This record gives sequence, structure tokens and C-alpha cells, in this order.
Amino acid sequence: MKKYAVSNLLFTVFFLAIFGPLCYLLYDYVLNFALPPVAAKQSLSDMNTALLTVNRDFSSAPEYADNVPVLMYHQIIPESQLKKHHFTEDGDINEMVLTLEEFTKQMDYLKDENYTVLSLKEFEGFMTNQKKVPAKSVLITFDDGFKNVFEFAYPVLKKHGFYAVDFIITGLITNRTVDYDSAFLQYASIEELKEASDVFDYGNHTHSFHDRNDDGVSYVEAYDRAKVKENLIKANEWIGHSMAFAAPYGEYTTTTLDILKELNIKMGFTVEPGYVNPSQHILEIPRYAIYPFYTVNDFEYILEH
Repeated sequence: MKKYAVSNLLFTVFFLAIFGPLCYLLYDYVLNFALPPVAAKQSLSDMNTALLTVNRDFSSAPEYADNVPVLMYHQIIPESQLKKHHFTEDGDINEMVLTLEEFTKQMDYLKDENYTVLSLKEFEGFMTNQKKVPAKSVLITFDDGFKNVFEFAYPVLKKHGFYAVDFIITGLITNRTVDYDSAFLQYASIEELKEASDVFDYGNHTHSFHDRNDDGVSYVEAYDRAKVKENLIKANEWIGHSMAFAAPYGEYTTTTLDILKELNIKMGFTVEPGYVNPSQHILEIPRYAIYPFYTVNDFEYILEH
């Protein structure tokens, strides 16, 4: 009997040593990746996240800007972590993805060339003629609220002392923070948004209307006024202090602009390229999309021309 007890004990120890870690890895995989993400139970406004109120004094600047370029990004992923789904059938990187290496080069360029990266509050002051900003000023924006932006772009921005705006789809922000895996399309967690609020302002990108109907029409254009307004209100309340809106796919109508005015949203951003100055419509602000095939020279051209 004693012999069998020892054998059973050895077998149990051996089983746990071999299969215990495997069971844990399986559990971790299911928890982090196999199960669909759960929407955040709390909103950003529930977490008492401080509004990014950076509003610096530029009165000593030697020259002031007449125009400011607004840059638009979506996903930032290290080159080594790109997967097949990040490429087109022609082998080109999807235009919504920029490698971390290229993004870092671009941020280094801004730093080395003494660009002022504006906060959203400072940019609003420029657009309303209440604030002069340095001649070499720029606003950085991201769309959708992807996890890789917080995983990779946020540390670069923070290191450089830069600010940015992320237009988030509030209904896709997740309840818990999971490990990053580029094989999946992951959105940021509520905790990640809170931790990054020293760099990011958060803008309204709808609560759940970043989609198209069966005819390929954006929900913002396809749905009636009441539904669109309700969705934008939900996103605004979720964020708690949103002063800016970016329409999904850059598609909107004059009715959308009327809704923004009613909701006291200060600024609206498009995906049309162009430089920005206070004479332009503040609810139709152009942005330059930064594509993966751009060189540093292309980036420099956008900033300086």
C-alpha cells in the first residue's frame, strides 16, 4: 500500500509539473484572446480622469503660425510584429498601419526640428483666434482607440513631451487590460485610457456608429437625426469632457454639423487633407493622413509646405 501511495504521489507531482503550466497557458489564452472582449463597465467620466488642460504661454515665440498641420494616425505596430492581415493582396502595408520604427523617426524629426506639438486646448485657442501659437506647430491625432497606440505610440509621445488626441469609439473600449497580440484587432481598455491621460485628450468618434449599412453608407449618414444625436450624446457622456468630434470614415452631413453645434462640441475633424487656419470652418477641420509608404522627406514636406 505504501508503495502505491508513493507512486501515486510521484505521478501527481509529475502531472502537475508537466500539465499545470500548460493549463495555465490555455486559461490565459482563453481569458485574453479566445473570448470576445467585454465593453468597459465604467465610463471614463466615472473614473474621475483629469481633463488635459495644458495651455502654455507662447508670448515669447519669435514667430507665430498662420497655418497648422493636423496629422492623422490609426495603428502603430512594430515591424517585427506585423502579420499577414496587416498587408494588402499586393504586399503593401495596410494604409491604416504605420510601423513603430517610422512613427519614432517622425516624432524624432519633430523634436529635432523644434516643433511645438499642441494640446487640444491650445489648438482650440488657435482656431478661435484666442491664442497665437509658434510658427512650427502641429496637432497629432489618432482615430478609433486601438490598443497598439497605447502600447507603442504613447511611450514615444511621452518621452518626447508631446500631446495628442485619440478619437475613440467608446463602445469598443474594453473592461480589462489584456496582453497585446498583433494577431488580433484589439481596442484599448478603460484603464489604459486613464493611464495615458497625461498625454492624450479623448475625442468623440461615436459610441457604436463606426460602421456601414448594407448599402455601404456610414451609419452617421444613413441613420435618422435622432439616432445619430443619441449616439453622439452617449459617447460624449462616456468621455465626460469631449470638445472634439471626428466622423467615422470622414463621412457626415450638414445635419451632423447641426448636431455638433447643439451638443456644444467645439471642433469637428475631417479626413480631407489641408492646412488649418482660424478662417476655416471649425467643425470641418482638415487632417493629413500619414501613410506607411511616406518617407521622412514626405513627412517633412507635409509639415513645411
